[in-house]
Amino acid sequence: MPKIVDHEERRQQLVEAAWRCIDRLGIDSVTVREIAKEAGYSSGTLAHYFKNKDDILRSALERADDNIGRRIAALPDELGPLTMLGRILRESLPLDDERRFELTLDVNFWARALNQPALRELQHADHDAWRSRVRSAVQAARDAGELPDDLADDEQTDILVAFVDGIGLQALVYPELMTHERVEHLLDAQIAHLAGGKP
Repeated sequence: MPKIVDHEERRQQLVEAAWRCIDRLGIDSVTVREIAKEAGYSSGTLAHYFKNKDDILRSALERADDNIGRRIAALPDELGPLTMLGRILRESLPLDDERRFELTLDVNFWARALNQPALRELQHADHDAWRSRVRSAVQAARDAGELPDDLADDEQTDILVAFVDGIGLQALVYPELMTHERVEHLLDAQIAHLAGGKP
């Protein structure tokens, strides 16, 4: 009797293998053959699940987005809105190995998306979803009176998203200068500044 294959489970195994290879070799050096070897399958098996290397990388980025979403969903409901905003933003910063890898993957996609329209479309969708999540948190903090009304929600959101992108990238490139403690301190200072100095 032929073995029943759980295709979604196998697809996730391949994506996890891609994660390990990208983390070890870098996004530009990793190959379909290397990913197949890491997963214990042939290159032909990968062809049944992914069209090409970029399709694998796209799935790896989507997996990273899912992980961030799960961590945010697990945040305690009793956190105040401004504290929740800070905790949400921390999920996209390289404050541990998992988040460092997720941001490294994302930053590599920024570069590839500049020259590949198909990847640019995915990157835009990724950014829009993240911006929407941050905007909801900004709006909740404003509704609770923890953010002032001098800036519109969209402006507050874009300031925070750009700020987090900037310090996140610096933390990847200059970890000796932008330590975890400094990253968190700067984020807290930025949120406090937007809140008008409120703790």
